[in-house]
Amino acid sequence: MDTNTSDRLVCIATVTKQAADVFGSHAAAEHWLATPAIGLDQRRPVDLLQSAEGTDLVTALLTRIDHCVYT
Repeated sequence: MDTNTSDRLVCIATVTKQAADVFGSHAAAEHWLATPAIGLDQRRPVDLLQSAEGTDLVTALLTRIDHCVYT
């Protein structure tokens, strides 16, 4: 496995763990990651994890949700 692939896998695992912490379970995290999100202009979070910029958007939204900041 090349470095880029392993970095992406680590990133996806990290975001999935953050989502599980925010939503309370791995199943809820997987559901959220696969569902279009209003805070991401109706894009699915999982689709954004293909780039560093998209990953930053997803983690920022998870942080806002965790702190009840929706605007």
